[in-house]
Amino acid sequence: MIYEYAIEPELAVDWGKDRSEYRYFIEQFGIGTSRIMSEFPGFKNWRKQFKQAAANADPDNEMPRITAIFNLLAERRIRRIGYEYNGNISWLENAEIENERQAFQAILSRVNPRKHAKVLKKGDVDTSALWKVDDQECCPRKAKIMSEFIIPLLANCSELHFIDPHFGAENPRFRKPLEAFINTLVANRLARPAMRKIALHTSDKADFSYFKSECLSHLQPRIPAECKLIIQRWKQRKGGEKLHHRYILTDIGGIKFDPGLDEGSPGENVELILLRRKLYEKHWNDYVSQPAFDPAEEPFDVVGTYKEISNDYYR
Repeated sequence: MIYEYAIEPELAVDWGKDRSEYRYFIEQFGIGTSRIMSEFPGFKNWRKQFKQAAANADPDNEMPRITAIFNLLAERRIRRIGYEYNGNISWLENAEIENERQAFQAILSRVNPRKHAKVLKKGDVDTSALWKVDDQECCPRKAKIMSEFIIPLLANCSELHFIDPHFGAENPRFRKPLEAFINTLVANRLARPAMRKIALHTSDKADFSYFKSECLSHLQPRIPAECKLIIQRWKQRKGGEKLHHRYILTDIGGIKFDPGLDEGSPGENVELILLRRKLYEKHWNDYVSQPAFDPAEEPFDVVGTYKEISNDYYR
């Protein structure tokens, strides 16, 4: 539901120069959409190439739109590590080589001289399945399936927050999806920087000593070794927001899970709905930046210990 696109700097400048392309692409990227720009070849290098391409733009008629495109793409970016960039060949050739190491959703370029299957040039986006990504999904309410539906989000984020007011580690239907999400994240992060933070936000409805004990005993053996999960319990502030809905929030976007993040009975489905910018920013503030709830107690850490797990566990 959130996908990584490599964008040729010169192409992004062209979007700003053309009024109709600007009106279209300014709505297609950034927080609240399914598309995020890849930080390739590193943001400083990408910005340098972008500025060079924009050097001859009309300062009055084109530059304001070019600047708006740049600010949108720069607001949220997906970082890669371990790649090599050869300054003696084109940006597009470098992107095609990097795609073999770890695939992009697509590479957006002005041209496609080698007819590469992942390269979308001008005029291709409207007809390509690589561009037509969904911001809403429905899938069986099973841990492994739910986690697989959001692999692009888990593989590309740097900060991850689970919001589930009813979470209880003693209950497998709550525990298994959380474990599946974390294990899917670890398994699909081949060329990403280390996660800054993984946190679970829940309510204080259970006795704290019991709740903490159950989290440590059930989650620690099932979370990857050295992976740290921070658990924060909240209580409703008088006259404030109610802890009710379930979300996964990341630094590159958020998804609402309806009716919940827990597993359901056979035949039940869950709806996955991408949060548009306004709601994403509200929920990020409510739980992360400027909490709308009072902490029930100090957060505690669960540090994983397991080194290998069978996929059969999630069936």
